[in-house]
Amino acid sequence: MKMPRPKLLLLGAIMLALPTGAVCLAAGSQGTDTAAIGRGHSTADTVCWACHVIGPDQSFSPILREPATDFRVIAQRPGITRESLTVFLQGTHRTEGKPYAMPNPRLSNEMIDDVVAYILSLRRP
Repeated sequence: MKMPRPKLLLLGAIMLALPTGAVCLAAGSQGTDTAAIGRGHSTADTVCWACHVIGPDQSFSPILREPATDFRVIAQRPGITRESLTVFLQGTHRTEGKPYAMPNPRLSNEMIDDVVAYILSLRRP
């Protein structure tokens, strides 16, 4: 979607003034933040691939006998929101399902925002 130049400059100025966590929310409300999605895909391809299918273009299969939930399935779950994914990724996950089901991925807040943007980008309309 092409925006007239003055609106684009105003949006950029507003996003620069926001705290880091709000940047993705602001961008998400205006459309897809392709940079965040790209960074999230890269992070998932580095950190999450060993347990999850992160997308259709994954280079390697997960190493778990029973892979963790496919990111595309997570994206389609009812009730999945930016906030719920963020909270989940900030925790240690030790109480989720089987003992030691998912280790704490130890992602920075920015990495979490990007992975969340990537997962939500997999949602079918």
